[in-house]
Amino acid sequence: MSDTFATAQPTPAVSSVNLPATPAAQAPSPGPEDAAASPADAAAATALSETETKKPVIRNNDHLPKLAIEFKAPEPVVKRGRSVFFAGSIEMGAAIDWQADLAKRVAHLPCTILNPRRLDWNNDWEQRDRDPQFREQVEWELDGLNTVDVISMYFALNTKSPISLLELGLYAASGRMVVACPDGFYRRGNVEVVCRRFGILLLDTFDQLADEVVRRLQEDPIM
Repeated sequence: MSDTFATAQPTPAVSSVNLPATPAAQAPSPGPEDAAASPADAAAATALSETETKKPVIRNNDHLPKLAIEFKAPEPVVKRGRSVFFAGSIEMGAAIDWQADLAKRVAHLPCTILNPRRLDWNNDWEQRDRDPQFREQVEWELDGLNTVDVISMYFALNTKSPISLLELGLYAASGRMVVACPDGFYRRGNVEVVCRRFGILLLDTFDQLADEVVRRLQEDPIM
């Protein structure tokens, strides 16, 4: 704006004229497609739209310094920066180690990784609350899921992943989940319905999941 002010000129008088009232603009009536859209559909569409408009992520970060810190069950966790929990298929060690690949993809970010896959898991532990090692593992996972910024969940093909399905139900309403479930997973339909109901972004591949996790970890923390 210029710092020089123009001299005010007298405003000519305007004679009063009765003009016909202009009809107020009315919002268009919702069509059938609008009526059919549920809040969950809208939330999922918004999440997908936001994902598509965000800047590309780095997939090959070998040339970058490693800033992420990783804790595996049952290590005590000391967080730095934003945090992510690697929920998903393990099958007591039988599933592919996708967690190691995801840890590499986020290694250049100043974040904290909580990885429930442990090297010293013993299949002879009794899967009951009375077994101290088993209980320690489950409580470590629940504590981590309750407190991280991002819950990334991957359902690997050719697995049953009952605990992952349980955790999907437990944290579906958290607003912190992103899920990848390849076509062909035996309970893909159940995962689809839950994700749509709670507005969770559902992806098809591991690469899509990794990209989205990187995006979310790059977001500014919520104060």
